[in-house]
Amino acid sequence: MVIGFLLIISSSCKKELELRPTDAIDITKAFTSVNDVEQGLLGVYSSNDQTNKIYIASILADETKISNENRGQGQFEFKWQFSSGPSAVNVSYRQYYTMIDRVHKVLAGMANVIPTDGAETNRMARIRGELFGLRGIANYESLINVIPPGYDPNALGIAIVKESCLLCTPPRNKAGEVIAQIETDLATAQGEPNIPTAPTDPLRLSKAAISAYQARVALLKKDWASAITFASSAITQSGKKLLSRTNFADYWRDANEGESILKYRNQNSPKLLWQDTNGDVFFEPSDKLKNSYDQINDIRYLTYFSSAGLDTSIVDKYKGSSFGATINDLKIIRLSELYLIRAEAYAETNALALAATDLNLLRATRISGYTSENFSTISNAVDAILTERLKELCFEGFRFYDLKRRALPVSRLISDVQSTSWLTLAATDYKFTLPIPQDAIDANPNTQQNPGY
Repeated sequence: MVIGFLLIISSSCKKELELRPTDAIDITKAFTSVNDVEQGLLGVYSSNDQTNKIYIASILADETKISNENRGQGQFEFKWQFSSGPSAVNVSYRQYYTMIDRVHKVLAGMANVIPTDGAETNRMARIRGELFGLRGIANYESLINVIPPGYDPNALGIAIVKESCLLCTPPRNKAGEVIAQIETDLATAQGEPNIPTAPTDPLRLSKAAISAYQARVALLKKDWASAITFASSAITQSGKKLLSRTNFADYWRDANEGESILKYRNQNSPKLLWQDTNGDVFFEPSDKLKNSYDQINDIRYLTYFSSAGLDTSIVDKYKGSSFGATINDLKIIRLSELYLIRAEAYAETNALALAATDLNLLRATRISGYTSENFSTISNAVDAILTERLKELCFEGFRFYDLKRRALPVSRLISDVQSTSWLTLAATDYKFTLPIPQDAIDANPNTQQNPGY
């Protein structure tokens, strides 16, 4: 009898270990105070590391060229020779479901924490609002990888998950359904009065940062009126001004907060995405990118690609900081992006003078002796704004996704490739729609793979 009982106990324990490997700590006991809940929130923020997005957006598009010092790093991705196996192109799929799961674990745990006074009640309300905002951000950052070029609300998106569930196997929702959930979560966060309006601490969400993500969502779905509204709100809420040329280089050394609306406290080196610790360069800035600048008068050229008169074959945007010679925070949302979002939306609504005003304001802060430009057609304005996004936001995680949302091809210069096979990625090519990791499909057979993989 004793042996039989022990076997039953052993079997039960084995099943518990198999079914609940992530629940070693009962969630109802993991959080016993508001401080515990806030630490859980910071764990969610730590999941929003956009280093991989920065890397992918630069090497899949036309921001980089393979250096002759490259020893194979990133070449499959650069040549669009990736599959659904382990690759940099599908890292974010796991990353953001982990982030979403952490959101749900904190939401579940905080339900059992009773605030002791009004101040703690307000802290809890702010944390809850931030968690919904972060869930919206995680869904957005995951969605933009796996949907096809352009915006089709009926295309497959990602599975909407609203609880921490180890054994759940949800199918993928339509892109429009995911966008609706993102908009709901961001609106919930925006409506939380305890979230500060301005980014006094850009490591955490402010109303300005939430408005910025709402503007990104509107831009993706081509809701131009909402993009204008949300970008304008974010600009006003931030209380920030575009940096002068004098302070621009120091901004990239993290010596001032400047235009930062949301950032990620990074303990790694973004610069080492493109360059080894021994100095070998994996990827150089593309000729196409460097040729787009006024190389004499544009402070961005002098800041992003080494220094005047020195080697410009190095991505030098992330210049190190007081934390280390190669350590930099990641700037997730900057003020300049919002002017570019609003300019694009103005252009698309034929408000060409307003589009020019925003574009000229940005250029005048970056280019010495700049002469303002006017636009006579929507297409001319949009082309100029997309080029400005390339120049302003290079190596920040935008270029590939900008081309994708506009359903435009990747078009590299012949000097930026070693084979014409890597010269152009047509807007209709299935490689624009990144794969679902095969191991995720193995774990959830209800997950449908994207075509071509």
